[in-house]
Amino acid sequence: MLLALFLIQLGAGLYLFLPLVGRRNAGVKFYRLVLIIDGVLVVVAVAAHLLAGQRRLAAFDGAALVLTALVYFVLRYPKRLIFRGAALLLALAFIAASILAYDAAVRPAHLAWSVIGSLSTIALLGSVNLAMTLGHWYLVVRGMSIDPLKRLTIATLVTPIAKLCVVFAAILIGGAWHEVAIRQGIFFWMRAGWGLAGPLVLYPMVWGTVKIRSTMAATGILYVDVVAVVIGEVLGAWLSALVHLPV
Repeated sequence: MLLALFLIQLGAGLYLFLPLVGRRNAGVKFYRLVLIIDGVLVVVAVAAHLLAGQRRLAAFDGAALVLTALVYFVLRYPKRLIFRGAALLLALAFIAASILAYDAAVRPAHLAWSVIGSLSTIALLGSVNLAMTLGHWYLVVRGMSIDPLKRLTIATLVTPIAKLCVVFAAILIGGAWHEVAIRQGIFFWMRAGWGLAGPLVLYPMVWGTVKIRSTMAATGILYVDVVAVVIGEVLGAWLSALVHLPV
């Protein structure tokens, strides 16, 4: 369940943050690369949900997979309704699949926690991983504008702050401080240190290298950022399933 949740949220984040890149900047091939990555992630998520006996969740993942394939094949028609409609439906399918998977895995007391928890995780995973992927793309497309990477870099600052607010709001409102920070202290503080504080500490270094257009250095730092965020969100998902809150 938690594996499928992580994969579908990562896929959703990569796709939903693509507008910050811009098709004209990175080109169709970058969009296709992201869609291929999404397709692989969703296939594994479908398999994981089926192995867990969650056929309903696997069906939602399957719908996202079909729409991913459709968007891939209609990328050449950016101004036509078939592309715009498919792109919107895929965004909605990813969001729905992520929220439902989160609700099934975490089982919070209220659906609102699933919505908030899932969207904040999508944002954090998507911004950091897409920024790192785009950093590599500058090695392929020389002379590309630095603006897309700047926008994603700013997103890597905003999204961990938002996630930090969600985590501590959930702990305080849900009254789970003792259970999370004391009984599961080593795991929670690793989660907070790596997944929440890590991106904030690394942001000035990423922004500094992006400003001088040192994309290779920025990508190297973003690698560390990705590792920190993935460790943090994996631990966060496990803790969330224990206390039934988005921590």
